[in-house]
Amino acid sequence: MGMDITSSTAGAAISLKQAQGQMDFGVKTLNQIAEQQQAAVTALMEGGSGGGNVTPTRGQNLNITA
Repeated sequence: MGMDITSSTAGAAISLKQAQGQMDFGVKTLNQIAEQQQAAVTALMEGGSGGGNVTPTRGQNLNITA
């Protein structure tokens, strides 16, 4: 009986450790996405005031307001 409790506890501890690792990975991924989005917003805000790079729009109508 004691052996079953010990192995169950060890199994639970391993499962928790794996779940923690997966959660850490998920949080890091979300942080990277948030940083990329912030960089994109910053680039757009800075580019809008100084003219930025002009690229062809291939005939598309762009209605951009600031």
